[in-house]
This record gives sequence, structure tokens and C-alpha cells, in this order.
Amino acid sequence: MYIASAHIRFIKRFIFLLIIYSLIRLGFYFYHLDIYKQFHQNEIFESFILGLRFDVAAILFLNLPILFLALIPSKNPNFSFFERLFFVILNSLGIIASLDDFELFLFMGKRLSFDLFVITDDIWDQLPQLINYYWYFPVIGLFFGICFYYFDKKYFSLKNNKVLWGNQIISGFCLLALGFIGIRGGLQHKSINVQSAFTQGKNELGHLVLNTPYHFLRTLKNKPQQKLSYFSNDEEAINIILNRRDLRPQNLTKEKLNVVLVILEGFSLEYMEKGYTPFLSELKNKSVFFPHHLANGRRSIEALPSLLCGLPSLLSEPVSKSIYQGNKFVCMPRLLKDNGYTNYFFHGGSRGTMGFESYTLSTGFSRYFSREDYHNTDHYDGTWGIYDGPYLEFVAEEIKKMTMPFMAGIFTLSSHQPYSVPKNMKGQFPKGTLEIHESIGYADGALRNFFKKIKNEPWFSKTVFVITADHTSKLETKKFKNLIGYYRVPLLIYSPGKELKLDTRKVTQHSDIPKTVLDLVGVKGDELPATSVSVMGADKGYGLNYADGSEYLLISETQVTKLALGKSEKSLTYDWDTGELGLEKDTQEPLLKAYLQYYLNGLINNNLSIYR
Repeated sequence: MYIASAHIRFIKRFIFLLIIYSLIRLGFYFYHLDIYKQFHQNEIFESFILGLRFDVAAILFLNLPILFLALIPSKNPNFSFFERLFFVILNSLGIIASLDDFELFLFMGKRLSFDLFVITDDIWDQLPQLINYYWYFPVIGLFFGICFYYFDKKYFSLKNNKVLWGNQIISGFCLLALGFIGIRGGLQHKSINVQSAFTQGKNELGHLVLNTPYHFLRTLKNKPQQKLSYFSNDEEAINIILNRRDLRPQNLTKEKLNVVLVILEGFSLEYMEKGYTPFLSELKNKSVFFPHHLANGRRSIEALPSLLCGLPSLLSEPVSKSIYQGNKFVCMPRLLKDNGYTNYFFHGGSRGTMGFESYTLSTGFSRYFSREDYHNTDHYDGTWGIYDGPYLEFVAEEIKKMTMPFMAGIFTLSSHQPYSVPKNMKGQFPKGTLEIHESIGYADGALRNFFKKIKNEPWFSKTVFVITADHTSKLETKKFKNLIGYYRVPLLIYSPGKELKLDTRKVTQHSDIPKTVLDLVGVKGDELPATSVSVMGADKGYGLNYADGSEYLLISETQVTKLALGKSEKSLTYDWDTGELGLEKDTQEPLLKAYLQYYLNGLINNNLSIYR
């Protein structure tokens, strides 16, 4: 029967395309040899192996219509002609785009995505000369398409073999299973995405792992950002930022302290003030505590880009899942790694949860520890992962094995809905007035035990601890249930072996933490975006937010500037002690517009460096 033959033909075509995609990757490597010659051959080989996974996903994703056509039993010659023509056109487009991307990559710094077609300057201005100089890329692709058609007709023709209907049905299900598993990149907890290609921790290698059709198709659903033109050019916006902010390295030391970054799940500052976090309140008295600290987003997935790379959440979606996820970002863990640090990240959730593993590895962490690395299912909470208590004990043991200097990132989870507490510990923490309060007390107690376990370790006094929360959660007081209060989380910097004297009344935000950490350990962070400003300097501090995806906020010690796209700026006063917001009035504050033009246009141009 033709249908069984069509299944076999699909597999043959798939294998053929897999070879073609590997050859294209090889061509991409040699075309950009000046970029890749800096990497060790083992890294390049690993990139090619990892790339096979993305080639499989791209081929199956692009050929989904062909897969479904293969399931239709038809002997009609017109149907066969249409199917072959459709197959050749689809894959020729993928190959032409891949070849064109050899050169476009030099302009965009990343694989082709839909935002190319909404950029109104550089690329379009250069398009005529690009076509003139690199006319042979589409010609090669077109030539390949013509040859491909006749090759497919000769070697991948259908044969009328007699096959039992039962076997045909089984074969069809197997083909669909192949498509499903291949597109998601395997049977792991979460399907792969663009960020998964960057697990080697180096942006250039990530783009070698990727292929153009996969990157284009996976980012097609993402909404591109329109360029802003509040000022005549982006340099004018950058100059406003440089004149208003202190971006210089501060108090650089030659002592390479260890770094432990603790990210508490859903801890609002309200919980500290209401007494649900007795350990944090005790530690606050030994630490530098910033009461005017703001998360840059409202979701866990928005926290890591801010905390690790200085990227506030100013898009309608997390930057790590946006059309710009393949951009070249300079992140604090990568800079530490380049300066001899061992970097591990710990999260007790299932591997793949919220893309944490691929994102942390892409930013410079060498290892990611998840629920699967904790070999005692008795401590599984039944929903998210391992309870904070036993998992933090596990983290303490693993940190002991790390080579100094090191950075350990720790993300807790027990205070996430459904706010689970181990059965043997129920009743030990205040129930409070919100369902989250008991789990907040439990997580705080787990943190107490963690510090109790590590305080006598030889590395403890040589470590700086940065403790904050990813975002706020359920709130109940007027002070926090407001425009700014929804972003207020704790920030403690605890350095048991070194006294720190800092201005704690200034406004701080998550994206300031990367620059602050680098200053604390004596590593220069000039390459970080201008949205990351060290708390150690004289800068008075600001916070940037995209409130509910509707209006942008710039928060200072006394004022809040608001701006919705297409509307005029407004300002209002804010009282940090009461949460009271004043009446709105018109303002001409330029810093918010400068930040928006610099940051959003910088994402489009794949360049957030202020030293252009």
C-alpha cells in the first residue's frame, strides 16, 4: 500500500535532511572560523553533537504538514506531485534561510528571527549591498531546491507494496510519536527551547548548536518590540543615563570572596514586617539591609534575568522566553567564571522547571542541581520538588565540595502555592492570616538551619551572602497592596568576615545585584547593561518596572514616574513607610524615556553595551 511506503519515505527524507543540516552547521562553523577558532576542539565537537537534537526538532517542526500528508492513503498522481512540491519548497526555504544566515549573523549577532522584518534601519539600509555582494547564497539555495526535487523524485518514490492495515496503523502512530518526541527534543520534563542551546555557557557556541529554521520557528510566536525614538538617537538616551547614574566600578578589592545568592520563593517584605520570618529578621541585624528594594517582575521566570544579568522585565514576556533570548548577554556568573570562580546553581524543583536549568547554564553556571539530583523521594512535596529543609542541607553538603572561589545560586520553593509544609512540621510555624504564612515560616526556618549547618565551615567567613526573593505573593496590608508594594521584597547583604558600610535608604532593584556582587568581589562588570548599578556607589538609586504589562515605572526615593506607550508622562509621590501614593501630575522627567529607548532598542539591536 502507498501509505506504508509514504511512512518509509518520510523516514528516508528525514535522515537525508539530517545530513544536510549537519553539513550546513559545518559550513556555518568554517564561515565564522575567526569566531570559533578561540574555542577548544572538544567544545566545538560538543556543539555539533548537541546540535543534532535541534536539527531533529527543526526538521520535524518544519515538515509537520508533510508528516500529516504521509498519513493520507492516496494513489492520485496529482496528490503525489503536490506533496513532493510542497516538501521541496518548505525545505528549500529552510536551507536558503540557513545559508543567508551565514552573513546575517554578522549583522544581528544571533540566528534569524522575525524581528529582522520589523527593524527599519540598519538591515534594510544594508539590504541592497548585501544582495549585491552575497547574491550566491539564495542562488545556491534555489539550485539546491531544483536538484532536491529531482533527487527526491528519483530516490524517494513511492512503491506499491502490500502491507496489512493493522501494520499501517501502527506505523502511523509510530510516525506521529517520532514527530512529537522529536519536536520537543525528547521525553524530559519540559521541551527544549532556544535557551536550551546555550547550556555550554558561551553565546557563540549556542548559535553553533542552533540552526536557523529552529530559531525562526520557535521565536515566530513572540511579539517583536517596536523601536522607540523619544530622543534623536540611542546615544542621546545613553548620555542621559550616564549623566544621571554612577556606573563606575566601586571599592574594587583584590580579595576573591565566595558568593552565595539565595532567592526565596514568594517572600514579600510584608512577611518580614509582620513577624513571619524570625530568622531573616535576626540576620537583618548582622547584615546590610535595604528596605527600599524592588523586584523587577512578578513571576519567578522574570527574576533570574534580573538577578544574574541585570535585565529588568520590561517586555510583555520574560526576556528569557522572548524573541531576544538568543541575544548576546553578559551575565554576572559568566564574568565570575572567567575570573576563576566555580559556579553551581541549586533548585529543588524538577529538572526543566520554568527553564531554570538551561537559563542558568547559559549565563555561566557550570552545574545545575535539581530534584533528580536529590536521591530521597521521601522528601518530595508531591507538587514542585524537594522540601526546603532537607534540600538546603543537601546544598550545604554540595557547597563543601566546591573549589574556592565559588558562586552558589540557591532558589527555594516550599513557599510556592500550594504552600506545602512537611507533615512532621505542621503546627510549628504560625498559621497567620493568609494561607502562605505557614510555608513562609517553614522556609525561613529551613534557611536558619542552613546557616547553622554552614557557619563553622572554613569557607563561611570568606563568603558574601546576598539574600532576596524572586517576587511578592499574597498580600494583605494597604502598605503593600499598591502599585509599588507589589514589587517590594527583602534584600540583605551578609558578609560575616568583612564589615560593609552602605547607604541603605537608597532605592535598589534586582537588576542592581549583578553589578553589586562584582564590586564586592573585585571583578569588573563594565559589560553589564546600564540597568545594573552597584549599591556600593553614591548613586541614589532607582527601580524600573513594567507594571501589569500596561505602564512603565521609574521609582526613586520620593517619586514615581509613570509612562504608558503613546501617552504623556505622569509623576506622583510615594511614601515608603505607609504605601501612600500622591496625585498624578504631568512631568518631563527624561530618565525613564532614556532607559526605555536604550534598553528596548538595545534588545532589538542585540547590543546593550553603553560603550558602543
